[in-house]
Amino acid sequence: MEITRRGFLQGAIGLAGAGMTGALTVPALKSLLPPPITRCNKDDAHDTLTFKSEGGKWYENKGNEVATVADFENIWDVAIVNWGPENLEEELGACEIQLALARVPTETGMEGLGVSVGDGSSMLMAYHTYKCPHLCCKPVYTEQGTSAISGKDYENMFLCPCHLSLFDPISIIKNIDEQGREVMAAELLEGPAPYGLPVVPVAEQNGGLIGLTTEIEWLKYCGQG
Repeated sequence: MEITRRGFLQGAIGLAGAGMTGALTVPALKSLLPPPITRCNKDDAHDTLTFKSEGGKWYENKGNEVATVADFENIWDVAIVNWGPENLEEELGACEIQLALARVPTETGMEGLGVSVGDGSSMLMAYHTYKCPHLCCKPVYTEQGTSAISGKDYENMFLCPCHLSLFDPISIIKNIDEQGREVMAAELLEGPAPYGLPVVPVAEQNGGLIGLTTEIEWLKYCGQG
């Protein structure tokens, strides 16, 4: 029996009640703090999504090249890419992180988050596989398997190897994270993760693919940000 894909929104009521005093105090305090220590080399910063060098993968000969739409010839081509925008250290405390970039069937909920391919029946989407929202392990793309939790068969999912949270990359839904923020994420199907696997919006620029930092708040968990 296969796990069915669910299209309903998983939502919750956001945290409320932050008063004007707090809103005014935080910016004031930030202005008194010394600037953060910069360790990343700004010359190495890149919004582009560049292939990670990995032997035995379909993209093994593309290491460090900028990913393009044309590289992803087939549905369910998935590659690990590096992303290191200039403000990543300030926002997440990292110089560069890895994302999973995948060509997936187009579904409702992906609007404005990916790059349409061909006739629009598929999209290139990026997923934050750098950190699982549970205890910060790295989810991996798994073509097929049987869940150790439910015993159900599955195909084309992200699986966290540490505690077996299972995420559906084509069911993009709105979640509320542990800080009360709205997050667009690959739906959590089962396992202990508190919510889904966040996506990183992508776009085309000068023929290559870039990750956008417009929604970097979605990635602020597991000690990041």
